[in-house]
Amino acid sequence: MTDPRTEGRPTLVAVGTPRSWPRHWSAAAERALGAFAARVDVTLDPEAPAAEREAAVDHALREADGLLLCGWGDLGIGYLTAQRLAQAPRLRFIGSTCHYRQAEFVDVAAARDRGIALCETAPLMSPWVAEYELALVLAALRGLPQEHEAVGRGGWRDPAAGAEGRDERFDRLQGRRVGLASFGEIHRHLVRLLGPFEADWAAYDPYVPAERIAAAGGRKVDDLVALAARSEVFCVATPPTPQTLGLIGRSVVDALPRDGVVVLVSRMAVVDQAPLLDRLRRGELRAAIDVYDPEPPSADSPWRSLPNVIHTPHRAGATAGAHRAVFLGQCQEARRYFAGEALTLSLRPELVALFDRREDAR
Repeated sequence: MTDPRTEGRPTLVAVGTPRSWPRHWSAAAERALGAFAARVDVTLDPEAPAAEREAAVDHALREADGLLLCGWGDLGIGYLTAQRLAQAPRLRFIGSTCHYRQAEFVDVAAARDRGIALCETAPLMSPWVAEYELALVLAALRGLPQEHEAVGRGGWRDPAAGAEGRDERFDRLQGRRVGLASFGEIHRHLVRLLGPFEADWAAYDPYVPAERIAAAGGRKVDDLVALAARSEVFCVATPPTPQTLGLIGRSVVDALPRDGVVVLVSRMAVVDQAPLLDRLRRGELRAAIDVYDPEPPSADSPWRSLPNVIHTPHRAGATAGAHRAVFLGQCQEARRYFAGEALTLSLRPELVALFDRREDAR
């Protein structure tokens, strides 16, 4: 007998894990889905055999119109091959949050051939990351964590710095030259936050036209070393792709002006750590680092102990609000799709290809 509460409504399978449900689920998501869809929840045990997890997902998808991944990445659903997708004849929508790494867990071409719409909601986390990046810039310029720690230990101001004027380092953001390594979602939000500081900013990003950067109030630079050389504050939010690994190399690091500030919020994989650590150990730079390789860094890692480094635990986008926002975004995109509206976060195939690290994709 058909349940009158679900008749005519799409059935959406929401996949999560014991860890991801409490992080990403919200009352807002419950309301958003309940307004238009029937829902089937599947909880995958990360310790269960892969075949068992895949079988649970395939069983749920047989009568499903849509799939939502309540968490970051694939959550252990396995690779959705064309054959597995064929076993879900009604499936028309897949929502996920994995920073365009869908090719790692779904045959994107086969899904598109089937007319399955895919969305990516990682960009919704960008405002959180941009605000954190700005906070790190300001904290590094004034040494806030270091002074907080000194006062907590019973100390007070260093008489050789600050108001007495013997510290020659610049100590405010207003009017500074800011360099942005990449001009993706995070830095597009950041430059709006920089507006009141009247910063003179420029960006390096081979994939973004100069006109778009100019429209945001900046200038495009095609030489990353030249950008570093003019940057009193150098912000790195470059995503790790096969093309960007080690992008911030020795020549870039060596070009940074003495007493400059380096802020990193994307992935350490894009930075050559050795030259950056060399300059930090010599006291020539200041840094605020939120990401490391490996993570977490070892207990004796210099990233934890250098006095001119602010170290935070990969926290920029890892907040309750951000986690819930990216899953709520999937629910809202699903509502748009099944209402016949255009998606606002439709998967961009060119970015999927850019982030595809599989050997057979190169």
